[in-house]
Amino acid sequence: MKTSDLSPARRKLLVPCVDYPGAFALVPPPTPRVLDLKGVGDELRRASNALELLKDLSSRLPNPDLITRTADRREAVRSSQIEGTNAGVNDLFTYEATGSGEGLPPDVRVTRNYVVALEYGLRKVRKSGPATLDNVLVKELHAHLMDGVEHGGTPGEFRKIQNWIGGGGNIYRARFVPPPPDHVPTCMDDLARLLAYSPGEEEQMVLSLVMRMAIAHAQFETIHPFIDGNGRVGRILLPLMLAAEGYPPVYLAGYLKDNQREYYDVLAGVQLRDEWSAWVKFFVCGVEEAVQESMRTALALEGILNRWKGQLANLGLRSHSVLLKFPELMIGTPVLTAHHASKTLGVSFPAASAALAQLEKMGILVQPVKQQRNRIFVATEVIDVLNRPVGG
Repeated sequence: MKTSDLSPARRKLLVPCVDYPGAFALVPPPTPRVLDLKGVGDELRRASNALELLKDLSSRLPNPDLITRTADRREAVRSSQIEGTNAGVNDLFTYEATGSGEGLPPDVRVTRNYVVALEYGLRKVRKSGPATLDNVLVKELHAHLMDGVEHGGTPGEFRKIQNWIGGGGNIYRARFVPPPPDHVPTCMDDLARLLAYSPGEEEQMVLSLVMRMAIAHAQFETIHPFIDGNGRVGRILLPLMLAAEGYPPVYLAGYLKDNQREYYDVLAGVQLRDEWSAWVKFFVCGVEEAVQESMRTALALEGILNRWKGQLANLGLRSHSVLLKFPELMIGTPVLTAHHASKTLGVSFPAASAALAQLEKMGILVQPVKQQRNRIFVATEVIDVLNRPVGG
């Protein structure tokens, strides 16, 4: 980390790295509650308005939880891919349906861990609200994320050694060196007060939720409290902050992945030079774009679900037919096996097998690989929607 890359104010925050003579780390200032921003007011208003529109749409959809389930998994894939994984949406759903990684990218387990961490966090914040957003939860998210993953640290514990960003294995070539480990707990305690935000009596302006999300993510990545998994934990916290206040989760990983170089550059601008305006503008534009994508995806999946129901209604089935249970299952679980469907729906294996065969005959499901045992059925329409680019 070159001192010439830092603003004068940030240079004053440098401290020596004990185990690396001549290297310095940056201890960030307290998490800001007030920022002097220029030229981002319109973007902030649009992002906040977009969240309200999404909240209204979600309240009118008959199956928002089913759609959220698929969106959760798309977010897990995209956020993990930012860190270099290769598993796709179809790989993740196949892994969940079969319980096997055979023939799948080895890092599908890492992506599945993201789902576990995200769903765990959503359950907690929906139950107890913003007060749940504390360091206990942050550590629990990390523990789920890194379960069974070799990473040089202890899952669920703040780091005990110095880390750095960029430069490969050489701290002296690093783009940024976060605070030494003994500073991490204090920095995270300070950040936690923003995560569980309630406006103080002395505050003249209440920080909007979108602004808090932007500040929290940048501050978390500046602290970099874990040896590995910081980017993913930092991105998981964003939908949790929304859900804690009653909003549908909005997922930004697609936007961040599509704009990955700018993402890293504007984050570095905060870390090295206190350049908050560029970061906040980038972030809130991402929120607006992610909301628009969420609405497009929700409406597309709702349309697919209604069409499937219409196709089955035309068959004149009895009201208790097993086949009628499948449309909602397929929206949330677009890769199925007979065993998985049988267990999930509470029906017999033969009944599940017969229903899957009928749905394949109707063209609703396809078998990517024809096999006699452990057959996999895919609702390709759902997968195609989830694989659309962010602006598509």
